Amino acid sequence: MGDSRGAAGPVDELRLLFFRSAGERFAFDVAYVREIIPRQPVTPVPFVPPTVAGIINHRGTIYTLIRFARLAGLGKDREGAVVLLRLPEMAVGIAVESVEGIEPVPGRLLNTTTEGAQPPRVPFLRRARDPSGRLVHVIDAEMLVDAIYRLPELAHDGETARDADHD
Repeated sequence: MGDSRGAAGPVDELRLLFFRSAGERFAFDVAYVREIIPRQPVTPVPFVPPTVAGIINHRGTIYTLIRFARLAGLGKDREGAVVLLRLPEMAVGIAVESVEGIEPVPGRLLNTTTEGAQPPRVPFLRRARDPSGRLVHVIDAEMLVDAIYRLPELAHDGETARDADHD
């Protein structure tokens, strides 16, 4: 989510999408969400990292489907919904366990906390408490987008490693 200060001062309210993945709760800025859809049939794609489930076709657009739990370092997950992201130059969806909803949240209440959970395993996550005091992992959208843009590099690195193993 980055800095909570805009040109006019502190952010008064954020609109966040709350969802679950691998049994944990996450919050994501809705400005990066295009649409939320049920899980779709997935077409596998060869030579991609395990983070990539494959591709889906939604309304004639092909989306790369990312397994959010694996990207977040949480392992496997039951994937019941897809969050289509609003990204420049890329059609991407993230597979999540379930979507809880969109809520307005006072920006000042999503302070980082260090109690009550495992530390985030990846740089795009930070722990926080929602307005009701429940633990939530807040996703830094810009850092998540950067991680997604780096996925083709991981696939290429994996392909190079496989080629070296066969020589």
